[in-house]
Amino acid sequence: MKSHQTWPCISSSSRFTSLPLPNLTASELSAAYSSRSVRLCSRPPPSKPPPSTAEETDFSSLPYDVLTRIAASFDQPNLQAASLVCRSWCEALRPLREAMVMLMWGKRFKHGKRGVCRNTEKALDMFTKAAARGSALAMVDAGLIYWERGEKIKALDFYLMAAHLGNPSAQCNLGISYLQVEPPNTEQALKWLYKASKGGNVRAQYQLALCLHRDGGSRSNIREAVGALSLFISSTTNFNYKK
Repeated sequence: MKSHQTWPCISSSSRFTSLPLPNLTASELSAAYSSRSVRLCSRPPPSKPPPSTAEETDFSSLPYDVLTRIAASFDQPNLQAASLVCRSWCEALRPLREAMVMLMWGKRFKHGKRGVCRNTEKALDMFTKAAARGSALAMVDAGLIYWERGEKIKALDFYLMAAHLGNPSAQCNLGISYLQVEPPNTEQALKWLYKASKGGNVRAQYQLALCLHRDGGSRSNIREAVGALSLFISSTTNFNYKK
């Protein structure tokens, strides 16, 4: 059996040949190399490409306080998705992620779920700690507990903080609370119920329609009441249709 010969064979001559070099002296070679080096180094640097649209709209440069205000009402899935955008967002949203864990435990203590005994004090402690980290959802829950306890001033404070962060539930609760305090503050109630209605809160839309219809004097406006009630009917119809 004939053995296969590897290539290149040791005994054979090399199949590669060197390129012919010009017959130059050492000084001539050195001069040629130096001139070539100068020519290579003298090439102008490549022009920098214009910034792309993505670079011009770099959302990672948003200040931390602005980003946390935007994400204050995010739920768990949206918060996790926003945290994956970039390293800057992940770092900025760290307090809100911590707040989300505290909010979860607060709800367990409040309702006695998942093997946790019901404990309103611990629930309120979790909610207030989460609220201190910027969670508007926790502010609403803390306000609910304070309102149920009869500490309406503290409840209004938490509702107001969350309402300024744009949370529709807080705006709705704040508007209804202004109607129930002594004396009622109808102007503020209508203001916040209107904001919550524009944010899509169905309860606020219905309550706003009732307020505008029942409120006497110069502030009575049936047309605005009908508009608010139309928003409510449209929202409930769309909800039932989706179901």
